[in-house]
Amino acid sequence: MINLKFSSHDYLFFLSTSKEIVGINRKLDQTENINSLLFIDYQKNELIKNTTSFLNNQKFNNVFLWGEKGMGKSTLVRSVINFVKKKNKKKIIILEILSNDLIFLPEIIYKISNLKKKFIIFIDDINLSPEKPELSIFKVMIEGSILSKNKNIAFYVTSNLRNLITSASTKDLNDIEIKDKNASLFSLVERFGLKLGFHKCHKEEYLEIVKYYLKEYNLKCSKSVIENALSWSIKKGGFSGRIAEQFAKNQIGNNYS
Repeated sequence: MINLKFSSHDYLFFLSTSKEIVGINRKLDQTENINSLLFIDYQKNELIKNTTSFLNNQKFNNVFLWGEKGMGKSTLVRSVINFVKKKNKKKIIILEILSNDLIFLPEIIYKISNLKKKFIIFIDDINLSPEKPELSIFKVMIEGSILSKNKNIAFYVTSNLRNLITSASTKDLNDIEIKDKNASLFSLVERFGLKLGFHKCHKEEYLEIVKYYLKEYNLKCSKSVIENALSWSIKKGGFSGRIAEQFAKNQIGNNYS
């Protein structure tokens, strides 16, 4: 049986080893402010609208955020939930579950569906395999089971994969079997009513994000700093919001060296 060990917490985490949902004492840091998320205005606005509808007992969708790593998927979820609940002066609880713990999802949903609280079940960087039971369990919990479609529970899920599932081997399968397997993979994504894509930022956007974080950390932005930011991105393998933030944090250390 799943044990509930929380009271007034805004953040919960499921511990599979002890089968407990525990409260986490956590506050948003300054980089999780909704205004810190640049160049994803469409995704931001859509998630705000959906979360507001969920909070106010209107029609809402489960959300799948997919795409390029380091572009703010997880941060957007946390910052939007915080923004919406403050604006509406109502409480939403984030319950984070690890991808490999989804086998416990039916019991978790049964337990929290009877509580007079709003829960967003957050699964970050989900990674499912067609050969494992977590996939079929998750599919019916999203849509299909008598435990699905609770008015007080929404799913917000992130992944670097557009189709959400690691591709299975098609060795020794005929064309019909391959088609059936692919249909099974795609059917999970289709159960999310709102799908938000995140793409690589280009050089100019990356530098704007760098400048934003430098300003947030009260750091100077000179020509040499910008050159260093570009060198940093090359070492890190590309342009992203995460890489820009990491560069700014590194600059803080340079100021004290």
